[in-house]
Amino acid sequence: MKSFYTILHRVSKPSLMFLIISSTCIFNAAAYSVSQISTTYRLGQVFITWTNPSASNLQYNVYRSTTKFTSSTQLSSGTYMGFVRDNSAKNIEMSQDQGNAKYFKITGDGLPLASTKGLYVITCTSNQPYYYAVTVTNLITNLEDKSISIGQNSLSNAVMETVQKPQPVFQDSIMSNGNEMKYRYVQFVNNQETPLYPAMTSVGSYGFNFYIVQRGTSSSFPLIVIFNSSGSTGTNGVNVDPQFTNCCILGLSDFLPLPVSGGKLGGGEDTYFFGYHEDFNIYSTAGIIPLKGTIKTYTAKRNIEAIRWVKSVLPIDKSRVYLKGTSSTGFGALVTAMLYPNEIAAVYALVEPMMIKPTGSKSTLYKLMWGNTSDDLLSDALDPTTLEPLPAYTILDIRKMVDVNENINMPLIFDVHGKKDKTVPWSTTMITWFDSLNLNRVGGVFSWDQRTHSGSGKNFLTEETIPNFYRYQTTKSYPAFSNCSINQNPGIGTSTSGDPYGAYNGYLDWDDQITDEECEYSVNVFVKNYYVGGVLISDQYSTCKTDISFRRLQNFHPAVGATIAWKNYNSSNEIIQSGSFVFKGDLMTITNLTVNKSSNKIELKISNCQRNTDVVATSNEHVYFTPSFGGYTVHADVSEDGEVLVNMFDLLGKNLYHKQVMMTKGMNTLEIASEGHGMYLVELKGKSFSSVNKLLF
Repeated sequence: MKSFYTILHRVSKPSLMFLIISSTCIFNAAAYSVSQISTTYRLGQVFITWTNPSASNLQYNVYRSTTKFTSSTQLSSGTYMGFVRDNSAKNIEMSQDQGNAKYFKITGDGLPLASTKGLYVITCTSNQPYYYAVTVTNLITNLEDKSISIGQNSLSNAVMETVQKPQPVFQDSIMSNGNEMKYRYVQFVNNQETPLYPAMTSVGSYGFNFYIVQRGTSSSFPLIVIFNSSGSTGTNGVNVDPQFTNCCILGLSDFLPLPVSGGKLGGGEDTYFFGYHEDFNIYSTAGIIPLKGTIKTYTAKRNIEAIRWVKSVLPIDKSRVYLKGTSSTGFGALVTAMLYPNEIAAVYALVEPMMIKPTGSKSTLYKLMWGNTSDDLLSDALDPTTLEPLPAYTILDIRKMVDVNENINMPLIFDVHGKKDKTVPWSTTMITWFDSLNLNRVGGVFSWDQRTHSGSGKNFLTEETIPNFYRYQTTKSYPAFSNCSINQNPGIGTSTSGDPYGAYNGYLDWDDQITDEECEYSVNVFVKNYYVGGVLISDQYSTCKTDISFRRLQNFHPAVGATIAWKNYNSSNEIIQSGSFVFKGDLMTITNLTVNKSSNKIELKISNCQRNTDVVATSNEHVYFTPSFGGYTVHADVSEDGEVLVNMFDLLGKNLYHKQVMMTKGMNTLEIASEGHGMYLVELKGKSFSSVNKLLF
């Protein structure tokens, strides 16, 4: 064979110049290949690793087949699985957060991958052996080198795969500024749909971070889920108020490795904890706005999978899962609750946008994710009533989602906004948000004051707006108030109209001891004192009118067409209102009920209902509180004589009051004196009942 040197000497000068230029182009457009391909199977996933070439602006394409890859002709759309980009073994979000390079661990007790390695994690879809090959595309030329080298970029032996539920992988632990240990995990997800593990990203595979914090010891922890902004998963303190002890905390973030200036990955843009189009490239801000296809709820699925995993491996009370977020993360908490309402007991959202659409400098990016608002592409989430796909921009508007979910078991929502907020402005949109919560009879309290987006200038103390999460359970019903006659006035959408601070349902509460039986339902409701900034405001009421809807019913399930008789008893056990209605299968609501400060019992009974003798009746004990001079009066209706232990704690857990009292069968009263202004927990424990209530003095 003639040498390249000999050929050079046989060409003319013009030809030589052309060849030199062409050769230079060829060398600049060099092809690249990986080496040392290897696989590890673990719990329903295959972890594919390799050694990267020493270059950047590369894309690594993964192929899978039941036969060994020996030829480039086998690299087709039928065997193609997806791709990753440069530094696929690097945990970009964690690296940015800590200021030094952090690399993924693929086993909890192993070492981080080397910086020279690449990583692709695929979820197993069938129980059989597969071969893998990895090729490289040069993104400068968009040319893919499809050459096969067995043992280097193609497996010489198949990996046996088994369909299982994949598990997150422990990465490390780090002490937060609040002196709480965060245990950090990664969910490795990809674009494969399986019955056990849905697709949770679009173009290939990626590792997403979350952390766990444990407070106290318990055999059954409540789970508080914090939605964090990008980069807040390291040493930052855990944003859960210290009064919530004996709980587990799950911290979720929403991070995409989009490019920053110079094309370097790691922009960290988020999806508002929702998702994006099935063809969206998570490594690029360029592309074509989709006109068809499906908007996948990738991020919401990933978050609920993390929640479910924590519930499966830790001693979690599955009925006590709570979500909390602020600003965009508050929207994340709400959208998760709306998509998975049966799994969430309550939500606390502060200064969050209640609807999202592409606007401003990021308009194009979010159109790439979700399409144009005018096209309103369908999502993969279903309407719970019609079972038809929901439009993406319906999900991105929580005002619409509470309407979609009106007749199902929605969690309680506790919501706070500010009239001086410039980031999420107080506007007519805000008024329609309050109206939608009220008209769709959503349970909870919806507050506003003079705060800015950062919380400065607020009138309410945190303890006056944050819910006592532990009261609420997915296995326990509750009354949802609406159209209360003593609600404050939010105005018409300008910062100066209406009351400067107030709430919908802020004056109303109920006793946690609810009768929820096959034929009968009853709950005690009352008007409570209303505090702002720790001070009892001048507008206090002894009575009001309100509608009450009965949500999350456990045993009281009348048949469609059944007649339900209802009664409203005052504190003297006198019937002050009564009526009946025919159940139509939707949300049960009684309108224009009188509710007094001294409490009212609202009772519902199904006409001609025969109790199923196999059903064990709920406890007859009822405990509720009414305001009294200098404190509260405890009303305890117990079913047998016995001693009852009464404790009062401040929000730091200090015991301020400890007493044993003898109660007799029937109604008993007990005075609890004020220990000062603020929020306190009052606990009653008897032979066959216990009750914990949060009281504001």
